Amino acid sequence: MTDMPAAALSDSPECVHFVDDWDGILHETYGGDADRAVLDCARRLAADPAGEEAYAWTLGLVMMAAYIGRFSRKDVAAAALEALHATDRRLCDLPCAHRTHPYESDLDDRIDHFVDDLPLLTNGLTEDEDPDWEDDATKEQWLCPRDIAGYARVAVDIIAPGSVGGIPHRLPARDARRAEDLRSIVWDYPSAAVDPGQELSAYARNLVANPLGYHRAGLVVVLHAACWYAASGRIRDRGVLDTMVDALEAVLPGLGDASCAHGEGEHPEVGRDTAEQATVGIHLLSPGGRGVYRHWHREELETAPLEAWLCPAFLATIAREALDHLRTGRERLFGLRDTAHLDEVLVRPDGRLDVERLTHAVRFRCRDGQAAEDAGLWAARRFAAGPADPRERLVLLLVACWSVTSGEEPPPEAVRRDLRAILGGMRTAASAAETCPHGDVHPWDVLSELVGRRHFGFHEDPYGAHLNQLYAPGEYDTPERPFEPGAWGCPRHVARRVRLALRVLDGVG
Repeated sequence: MTDMPAAALSDSPECVHFVDDWDGILHETYGGDADRAVLDCARRLAADPAGEEAYAWTLGLVMMAAYIGRFSRKDVAAAALEALHATDRRLCDLPCAHRTHPYESDLDDRIDHFVDDLPLLTNGLTEDEDPDWEDDATKEQWLCPRDIAGYARVAVDIIAPGSVGGIPHRLPARDARRAEDLRSIVWDYPSAAVDPGQELSAYARNLVANPLGYHRAGLVVVLHAACWYAASGRIRDRGVLDTMVDALEAVLPGLGDASCAHGEGEHPEVGRDTAEQATVGIHLLSPGGRGVYRHWHREELETAPLEAWLCPAFLATIAREALDHLRTGRERLFGLRDTAHLDEVLVRPDGRLDVERLTHAVRFRCRDGQAAEDAGLWAARRFAAGPADPRERLVLLLVACWSVTSGEEPPPEAVRRDLRAILGGMRTAASAAETCPHGDVHPWDVLSELVGRRHFGFHEDPYGAHLNQLYAPGEYDTPERPFEPGAWGCPRHVARRVRLALRVLDGVG
């Protein structure tokens, strides 16, 4: 056995039979028994941890390290770690004349090329002679004992983050996944396997459990980055917002009335690029991530220094901002929605509806979603109060249903709760309306078909125009494709509108 890996072996070293399998495990496309492949590689390295092919088995374990750390059985991971530690011990102190080694560079920039480069290392050709060799480092640098020892430590750190030193700072693999998932959430395109509520609750619970710990800064930055998404209405579980609020309330006493020596503009800019902010927050969770961020700051002078992200005064400011936003959002989404102020807006001095304002609010949901929600809820509550005018009752009910079905998602709980109760009370009457003289030609269905066929300008509103004219025929022109009031009030037509609204409210529409 030699303590120096060979600079040149046979033209076909044994590793070439396995490198495609290792690459498949790296990219999660391997169809075989991955643990068996890991164990085979680890046993070969353990049998000769400083031998001629130690470079191959070490780099193979580097390629599989993310899988090992995440999915391998404990005994398989232990075997891999034992072999890697043995190689590091045998090779790390051997002399070399190289100023740098490949393991010191960014692994993510190189690892995808291992599958092509690893078989070339011992094919007997120098870099200049080898037309397939494209790496900046020489083959001698790759095969240097200290480089192999360094890659052994890199693999150990991926499998068991933070357990070894002497390697470049690197974001742990699990945190890289977390950053990717978190970015998908704040971009409002959550990955298929990501539950935003569970993900954000986990960060909040970690902060509640240890509001003074090492992870405090990263968790506060993450929760601030995600607070806009959490309070947007995308999350329907109040418990998620409750947990985030609890976490920020728990962390503020430890930050106190913190002051700092930073001048104006020296704290990081937050809120504009929440995906970038979330990524920084994840990097703050680990020593490796913080080291990577320091490198970023050296390379990108426009980024704030790490110390500014860790500043207690800065953390207190963004924690309070996120807390205020979450509390406001929680009340808007889950509290009692007050619509009494709309009486002065939507009722004329003579007691009649300002129907145009009412329909306009629902029509322009894209400009102000809460105004549309409030208008629909106000209409439902006024309908439930029982105005004497049957035409007004009909318009109010149709507007309430429209406010539900016009949105891309069900309204928040604060609105859904009352709408569900009021429209649910109509279910019995709706279910009784089975036949009518209109067949399938009912106003709302005809208008929906018309909207689907024709382009209407931004300020054109076929639904609102019809409802306005239905309520006040003397005040509004007859719209395109008019319908008799009896068709609008047809029990079967109204029943269909109520059923569709209830399906949306129940999450099945």
